[in-house]
Amino acid sequence: MTACVGPVALAVPGAARNRLMPSGSRRALVLFAHGARAATWAVPFERLRDLMSARLPEVPVRLAFLELMQPDLPLVCHQLAAEGITRIELFPIFLAVGGHLREDLPELVAAARARDPQLEIVVHPALGESEVLLQAIADGIYSGVAAAP
Repeated sequence: MTACVGPVALAVPGAARNRLMPSGSRRALVLFAHGARAATWAVPFERLRDLMSARLPEVPVRLAFLELMQPDLPLVCHQLAAEGITRIELFPIFLAVGGHLREDLPELVAAARARDPQLEIVVHPALGESEVLLQAIADGIYSGVAAAP
């Protein structure tokens, strides 16, 4: 069964970082996104991956895609397992829970676990369920409206 935990703030200061990713941990972060035909679509997700890598330099941070782009989730999980990772913190970079997160993601996680049964895969809620993220989006929209002539 896939474990779920509450939304996590994107900023992870020192002490909180140690609780999230303890020293010597064999954890990795996987940012899971939909995918698209245009390669430029992935740019913001690559930026997010790079930001998280900078905040948690001791933790592997990878992108995985549902469809239309590579690498896919089972491949990323298998590669991480081959690197000795035993726990994956999986963050769906989706604004809402729809069929992909309700149906497709559990199937992909089950396939990854079947291939590499030593992996513990913790699926976090869709980022759109995070109050921190919703407030940041609202701030961005408000700034745009406030700056409009």
